[in-house]
Amino acid sequence: MKTKIETIEDLMAERARLKNQVAVSHIKLTNHFNILKEELEPARQVVGYAKNLLVNNGNRKSLVGMGLRFGVNAILKNTILYRASWLTRLVVPYIANNVVSNYVAKHDTEILENTVNWVKEKTLNEHDKPKKPKISLAEKALLWVKDVTAEEPKYSIEQRHGEVKQLQA
Repeated sequence: MKTKIETIEDLMAERARLKNQVAVSHIKLTNHFNILKEELEPARQVVGYAKNLLVNNGNRKSLVGMGLRFGVNAILKNTILYRASWLTRLVVPYIANNVVSNYVAKHDTEILENTVNWVKEKTLNEHDKPKKPKISLAEKALLWVKDVTAEEPKYSIEQRHGEVKQLQA
């Protein structure tokens, strides 16, 4: 809403009105933000619980920590250290558990990203995967003739296929 400003008093009144409008907008925005935080609190609690359960940050109760301890113990005690002395069977898995837990704690985001990428690759449907364009027999023949008659270095048909598509466009 524009008001016509003719005097200094009009300017000061307009400035006060705009400052008041900014303050009201700030209060409204703060209230909306607080309402949104209250609405999202149950989801935040679920995510926090899942994070504490799954993330291995030295927490003995995390699923990742339990899985690592079980796996390391099973591999070392039952296979590699099967015939070792009782002291070796006690000390080596303890040290290995600490080393593996520290590694996972330091590289947790990298491990998570690699795992997610691997799962995405394995679960993509055939129609979702990027497909290589198929070259017809006529295109292959024309590209072969072009390669044979060209004075420049020879390229494979797949490398030349990109040039053909560019020329057609």
